[in-house]
Amino acid sequence: MVSCQDEEVRINNPSTDEVVDSNSSLASLMRSTVTYDGSRDNILDNASCIGVNLPVTVTANDTTITIETLDDLDLIQEIFDAFNNDEDVLEFLFPITITLSNHTEVVIEDAEALETFVDACVEEPNIIECVDFVYPIVFSIYNTNFQIIDTVQIESDLEMYVFLEGLETGNQGAVLASINFPISLVYANGNTIEVLSNQELQEAINAADEDCNYIECEEEEIHVSLKECHWTIAEYTANGDYLGFDFYFDENNNLQIIYGTGALTVSGNWDVSEVDGRVIVEISELSDFNALEGNWIVQACENDRLVLSQASNSSVVEMVLEQDCSMQPSPFNCFENYEIEACELDITTPVQDAVFNLNAGTVDLVDCDVEFAASFYVSITDAENQTNPIANTETYQSVSTTVYLRVESLGGDFQVFDVQLQVQECVPNCSESDIDTYLQECVWNVVRFNNDDHLISYDFEFSSNTDLVITGAGLTINANWSTSVVANGTILELYNVSGPNIQAVNDYWLIQECEPGRLQMISGNNITMVMERTCQSCDNPGFLTNDLVVYVPFSNETVDLMNDSAQTIQGTGSYVEDRAGNASCATAFNGSQSVSIPVSVSNQIIQGDNFSVSLWFKMQNDNLGNLEILFQKGEVNSEGFQLAVYDGNTPLVSDTTNGYGLWDNDWNQEVDVQWENTDWHHLVVTRDSNNTIRLYRDGQLRNTEENYNFDVDSEPLYNYILGQGFTGHLDDLRVYKRTLSSNEVGDLYQLEADCNTCL
Repeated sequence: MVSCQDEEVRINNPSTDEVVDSNSSLASLMRSTVTYDGSRDNILDNASCIGVNLPVTVTANDTTITIETLDDLDLIQEIFDAFNNDEDVLEFLFPITITLSNHTEVVIEDAEALETFVDACVEEPNIIECVDFVYPIVFSIYNTNFQIIDTVQIESDLEMYVFLEGLETGNQGAVLASINFPISLVYANGNTIEVLSNQELQEAINAADEDCNYIECEEEEIHVSLKECHWTIAEYTANGDYLGFDFYFDENNNLQIIYGTGALTVSGNWDVSEVDGRVIVEISELSDFNALEGNWIVQACENDRLVLSQASNSSVVEMVLEQDCSMQPSPFNCFENYEIEACELDITTPVQDAVFNLNAGTVDLVDCDVEFAASFYVSITDAENQTNPIANTETYQSVSTTVYLRVESLGGDFQVFDVQLQVQECVPNCSESDIDTYLQECVWNVVRFNNDDHLISYDFEFSSNTDLVITGAGLTINANWSTSVVANGTILELYNVSGPNIQAVNDYWLIQECEPGRLQMISGNNITMVMERTCQSCDNPGFLTNDLVVYVPFSNETVDLMNDSAQTIQGTGSYVEDRAGNASCATAFNGSQSVSIPVSVSNQIIQGDNFSVSLWFKMQNDNLGNLEILFQKGEVNSEGFQLAVYDGNTPLVSDTTNGYGLWDNDWNQEVDVQWENTDWHHLVVTRDSNNTIRLYRDGQLRNTEENYNFDVDSEPLYNYILGQGFTGHLDDLRVYKRTLSSNEVGDLYQLEADCNTCL
């Protein structure tokens, strides 16, 4: 037999340098380049190894928006940045689709399913974000005899990822693969590079990786843009102390850092230079805010945004400045020569004996949004030279009928305005009932008595039954007060005040000026007294308050802070230490006491509602067989539902029709939670739209029942009952008209003991 061959087939075997081996550093770099980068949308999912497919609809702090592109993520950040002291909450409109780091897409039906992926997320350590392949790319596949058995054309990052993974596992049916060069790559700055070999490809990817966190910025561009407008600190990763501070860079390398309307103003110097190819913004010689000093590397620059970084104590601090070029009107357009009046009963009182609040005039005249610095002077010469400013501007007693206001712009320019001082007859601007209300709302102090402040350290607390408690100088004085109306105004009478110095306030006081926070009055002996009040701001952080409808912290009182209407029945028992040792910040029951919280339209729970009940309890009962109610809708066991302990103090939740339904099955199996244990424990029950009931204890899910016939009663009933038949302590009750997630339950468990009296 004879065979023939028309042409000779020659196979050029690839050299070692041309092979893309699954374990090579080149394959690893290529895999890092095409791994899906989920970090770009971390504000959505808080997970860098997954990304949310767009478009997606979310609710950010009760505002619903649709995110169409990655640029739209700035809308979420703007909503979160609107307030500094609120809790930022983001919720999805499910279902959504997410993409994993291997480009796999998964449909997510609810928040719990998403949380599962977030919790399991392991961030890819070597994702290279600043370079992309230009497709198509062709690979030649060789068998073990170095014969070409196939060619593969790659069209996308997904196909490249799958190909490289298959190469590693042998799914290509091959041992070797090589790239058909040339191929091209494109950098983040738009530059494209063509490579002709494995070595050039590896060098190109490494070069991109080394410069991945740096976007090239020109020194001159930065220098010019800093001076164009003022800049505001939008982010500062070290802490939140400097957020909202404004930077003003002038032509002479002088720097002013200002917060608010100029109450905090710091001066220093600035400069821009280039070191080792990086642009540096130097901030130096600050008179305060010294943490902002030093050399800041420009990591990213846009028309209106600079990302700066600085090494600090073995970590890196990042500061983001955003440019504000809105029109800044001159402050001088907001002022003019004007008058300030002082209120006196006797219109003939000379100006020198009257008391003026100079600051009130500047507030009245400023009708445009502009930053400035204002100061007052006795003479125009002092105002022009900025010497001997008036210190006591709120209680100023003049030596003449004119003072001078110096208004200074942020750039250092100033103008001086005349302020005429005049006396007018007092006409109190509020009624007796207004004065009664103001006095009872907060703590009052005598800031001026007969032209000095020697009584300012005494706190006056006025109650509704004419009782007055005065504390200060180591004394507690029980006195009295009353108001009455006379022909020329309202009289405040202070009596039974005994004690050195402070007894001088015993008198009838005619109200001359009346404001919610300030009362000026005069006695029959022509002694002037000014009282001002201090209302403590609420320091409750407001943690997890969305859809919170009942909130009882038990802080030496039993009050529902959501409606201030909790009432007690059969006594509330005593107040005891909470789980953190705070005195009188939890309540104790002895088995015959209970608390009733009225049901209202806003806090009612009926069959079909999603809800959650969270509380802390501490057992004190040694009777294993007692059913003890911690929280109950309704007043008897046949109504609503109950969160209770029974059978060895085991937590359970029961309902109207099913009796003792869902138990904490782990309770008696755990050594540290036997019935004699008197530790505090956190208990939560939730119901969702599928009527799935979950029982959590100490941050962990202990039992669940899906599609459960759990009946909480179709009627709202009249009361929620706490502590019925219970011997022990309760604290920090919260009821929500929604289903808390497992993460939120864990957050409540980790929350510090709540001793708040306000919300």
